[in-house]
Amino acid sequence: MSQHPISRIRYKYKEIVLVLLLSSILCLTRSRAQYANYQPQAEVGFGLGTSHYFGDLNPEGSLNPMNYSAGLFYQRYLGNYIGARLSANYIHLAASDADNKAPAYHNRGLDFTNNVLELTLTGSFNFFRYAPGTRGHSFTPYVGLGIGGIYTDPYTETGQGEKVSLRKLGTEGQYSSTPHDGRKYGSFAIIFPLSVGVRQALSTKLNLFAEATYRFTRTDYLDDVSSTYAGPEAFAPGNYKGNAAEAASALALQDRNLDGVARKRGWQRGNSLASDRYLTLQIGLSFNFGSCNCPMVY
Repeated sequence: MSQHPISRIRYKYKEIVLVLLLSSILCLTRSRAQYANYQPQAEVGFGLGTSHYFGDLNPEGSLNPMNYSAGLFYQRYLGNYIGARLSANYIHLAASDADNKAPAYHNRGLDFTNNVLELTLTGSFNFFRYAPGTRGHSFTPYVGLGIGGIYTDPYTETGQGEKVSLRKLGTEGQYSSTPHDGRKYGSFAIIFPLSVGVRQALSTKLNLFAEATYRFTRTDYLDDVSSTYAGPEAFAPGNYKGNAAEAASALALQDRNLDGVARKRGWQRGNSLASDRYLTLQIGLSFNFGSCNCPMVY
């Protein structure tokens, strides 16, 4: 028995609808895969922000005084989640006992400034899949951990505005033949940066980020303060290894008390049990380049 013409039309209509539906699904899936697979291969960026010192001249760990920092970085992506980053930063650190309300610290009368130059290598991990320009994958919090080195040279200013390098004077008796607790330190130190941040893609090429980075250091002399007073005898002729002018400057700067009580050898000057640390809070922009349609890991 031959099929009714109307039935044949209905059957063909169903076939056409099914083919169109399957084709649409295939096209959408292919389009989504191409769109989702977009990711940059690398990025370069810069950040500006604040810097905060924690050490013997800020024993309470206050965020004040607030100073400034600036940095550049290059990051190579190893996928949507992992990256390797090389960073260079300029970090201005400073603190003064004059800002401390506790009499014991205020009367100590010490201060320092340090223009730290920093180079670090870190690995970063995105908590969310990050593919700039892809809906649902343009934002992520991230963390980073690495190792680096800094150039450090703490100094103070005299009443005439002259900058005096404290490291070269050995204010804790480093260049004296008398007994002392101060340790010699150089202009280079190792640090371990720990970063926490958020990144938002503004487009496939441009990102906005905010980042906090805390540095654990292997030095207690970012501020030139660590152990005990060496005493006036450490800077006397015959005991001090520098010239007369350096000896006089070291003697004046090792004890800058405001209460008129001269500190004797062995009196506590700083806390040698804890290394100095510092923090930066920065916001900035980064630029993606070398984009590719790389497979995403689901």
